Amino acid sequence: MNEKYQIKIAQLLEQYNRYLDAETLNKLVNLNQLIHYRKGELISTDHQGFLLLAGIIRGFYLDIDGNDVTHMFIFEGTTFGSDFLTTDKPHVCSFEALEECTAVEINKTVLLDELKKNTGLMMAYIHLLEEALKRKILRETSLVTKSATERYLDLKKDYPIDKRISQTHIASYLGISPVSLSRIRRIIREEN
Repeated sequence: MNEKYQIKIAQLLEQYNRYLDAETLNKLVNLNQLIHYRKGELISTDHQGFLLLAGIIRGFYLDIDGNDVTHMFIFEGTTFGSDFLTTDKPHVCSFEALEECTAVEINKTVLLDELKKNTGLMMAYIHLLEEALKRKILRETSLVTKSATERYLDLKKDYPIDKRISQTHIASYLGISPVSLSRIRRIIREEN
């Protein structure tokens, strides 16, 4: 793995410094495989986890009618496929690279072995799961307590979506049609 990505991984792992010693951090930086995805590429996450270093990935489902429904956007510095440690079943969500992406593939066997031996790493993993749960709760709460306009403004405030994510995917994520999103964007422009 080249030095640029080793530095990026080390920077992303700094948030876990209170749990991880230098030896563990070094091991995490060096034991994983770097993977590149082309824009539009579907990503198989079966039995693997990933840390996104560059790009944007979306998680989506096909609903009962076969419609593509975006349920998450994954930005730089975020893990995905995280249920790979808790189940041997295929991930119920599909993933697509929305732009050129670079990620670190996390080997399940190696990580499970390290988690058993290292309580600091286990604490960091628990922290990671807590953060994922918080994001999930905030998302679900916003879907039932906020208007589509509020959800759109929150998304724009929290993430760099302009010119990086199609309006169709944003509308799907917000639970509205592309026409409704276009109307919301027009109203916001007129008010500003």
